[in-house]
Amino acid sequence: MRYLAALASLLLLTTTGARADMDEARQAFAGGHWQEAASQAQRAGGAEGYAYAAQALVTQLMLEPDYPDRRALTRQAVELAETAFREDSDSAEARLRLAISLGYNGRYTNSMRAYLMRMPQRGRALLESVVADDPGNVWALGTLGAWHLEVARRGGARGMQMLDASVEAGTGHYRQAIALDPDNPALRYFFALGLIALDEAGQDDMAWQQLEAALALEPRDAFEAGVRDEAAQLLALRSDRDAATAWATDRMTR
Repeated sequence: MRYLAALASLLLLTTTGARADMDEARQAFAGGHWQEAASQAQRAGGAEGYAYAAQALVTQLMLEPDYPDRRALTRQAVELAETAFREDSDSAEARLRLAISLGYNGRYTNSMRAYLMRMPQRGRALLESVVADDPGNVWALGTLGAWHLEVARRGGARGMQMLDASVEAGTGHYRQAIALDPDNPALRYFFALGLIALDEAGQDDMAWQQLEAALALEPRDAFEAGVRDEAAQLLALRSDRDAATAWATDRMTR
């Protein structure tokens, strides 16, 4: 009985400590302290903690394009997301963060090599599994939209055929996500970024409208504030389409 009581106390302390670490991680994330958020979440452990740590590092990649060693940070995010997935492959957050981390890692891999390694196929399967379980998951929907647009940008008609991707599917997923969370500036910014980097005729009006809408929204944390700053930089290039495409492509390939 004493052993069971001691074990119960230990489990309670462990759980309480993990919750405290996650609370600190969320506070650090809200304040824009990405490395601190990742460290605290990793300390919490479990699928939730490792997935959140991966999210914090990917957010740093998104908002700090001049970060000195992006490949190393990307590898770290992938490792954390893979650990989260191993901890609990049923976790929607683990699957989502792994798909996003793999997408970033794909930036540093030749398109054909990535295809043969089944990196984009795995990312899509993870995202679609999250949407199947939770059709209202706006980040899974938005990221699935980004997946289609990026395949179109990198692979063109051949790549879209090989991976069964389309611009229409990409815009459809993004529109669905935005309809579910219209006050989310990040979804609107990344939608516009993907469209402008794609540089396809007929998509400009939609892209500029999404950027304008993103800038009209009040940021809810440091992530959304950073996204609005990026949206403002891109919108400022509206009168120079070539410069806007170059800026967006740079953001999609760093």
